[in-house]
Amino acid sequence: MQREFSMTQTNAQAQIELHKTLAPRYALRYSYPFSRLFQEDWHAEMISHVPEGTRHILDLGCGTGFFLAELEARHPGSVGLDISHEMLKVSDQYVPGVRLVTGDAEKLPFLPGAFDVVFCKGSLHHTRDHVGFLTHCKKALGSNGCLIMSEPCNDNPLISLARKILYNKSPHFDIGDQGFTKRGIIELTERAGFEVTLARRYGVFAYVFAGFPDHVGILRHIPGNAALTRLFIGLDRLICKIPGLSLMGFHIVIVARPR
Repeated sequence: MQREFSMTQTNAQAQIELHKTLAPRYALRYSYPFSRLFQEDWHAEMISHVPEGTRHILDLGCGTGFFLAELEARHPGSVGLDISHEMLKVSDQYVPGVRLVTGDAEKLPFLPGAFDVVFCKGSLHHTRDHVGFLTHCKKALGSNGCLIMSEPCNDNPLISLARKILYNKSPHFDIGDQGFTKRGIIELTERAGFEVTLARRYGVFAYVFAGFPDHVGILRHIPGNAALTRLFIGLDRLICKIPGLSLMGFHIVIVARPR
């Protein structure tokens, strides 16, 4: 069941138009078994931080619903919100019957304190008022709530440069999107009234080769790509635990609680 909410133009409208064309591409991305293996590991990392006793969960920027489907399986009654109705139409196929809301993440249409946990998987960098976005997340959470995010990490200058080129040259990205440094995203989260309890980099080789087969399709043509993906996932976990080498991480997982 979906409800429509009015949204401002500018960035909101730009994101809607962009994701109209991306919805089929996202569905293709997750259709490969080896890519699903990586995504499931990524999702498990995020879901592992859900506190015991959690009942009400919001997947903010749920997109095509692949994360929401796993979330719903573990925590029935989760709610998904996305600015793109086209994305949510794909979600309907994978999470039938779940509560889906078409709305602007920067103007959440929920009562204060409605959720115990808010998830943001790659949502923050699509917004322009980052502190405002996070402040809305805080309002949506109860006093004992938990915000769990995973966002592009630009601590590595080479990764930062690659993202800048990709966001500027590819039609599949918005030029205004950006990644964050670990220190920078912690500061933004704290400015919005949160206490950050965990900040951990995630994803190196598996992220590049298995996470986005629609962009980097090498594994699509290699026999045993599922086994290779599992090897990459294990190697990535090791790399992201080693000081210095962890700078190779492409994403950063943040867990925070309202102060």
